[in-house]
Amino acid sequence: MALLVSGVYLTHQQKVLRLYKRVLRHLESWCVHRDKYRYFACLMRARFEEHKNEKDMMKATQLLKEAEEEFWYYQHPQPYIFPDSPGGTSYERYDCYKVPEWCLDDWHPSEKAMYPDYFAKREQWKKLRRESWEREVRSTCTSIFLRYVDGVKFSPHAEVQIPDMTVTLGPYFSDTLW
Repeated sequence: MALLVSGVYLTHQQKVLRLYKRVLRHLESWCVHRDKYRYFACLMRARFEEHKNEKDMMKATQLLKEAEEEFWYYQHPQPYIFPDSPGGTSYERYDCYKVPEWCLDDWHPSEKAMYPDYFAKREQWKKLRRESWEREVRSTCTSIFLRYVDGVKFSPHAEVQIPDMTVTLGPYFSDTLW
């Protein structure tokens, strides 16, 4: 099933663009031959281009409402849905066969040697992730457990000044994360 977004939060331009795309997708279902589809797509584009520079928002909104009603009336009863798209026959079918990313850590060095560029970038990515994780944990712990009074850090439970916190992951904990 497709993700439905409420039309209240969309701008007029977004509504028109989404309508145009839906119209073309349904037109593909009606016209199976590419040349015929292209001809009708050009005619449809001309209809949208007629009112492109409409300044009166009341009239533009009315035109959009009429276009959506016309689309509703002429939409294809069984539109083509791409297999891997939501609602398609193969949507999320092969997710169970996707190997988790952490399994690459267990590859033998001879296997890793077959893809040196990939594993070099992957090690850089893991290092960056580890550093950003430590920064996030440090900032989260600092903001939760400490408060500032006149620029000096104090514990919330005792009025004793404490030094900056540094978070280091133990060997067991860091091995389970990566």
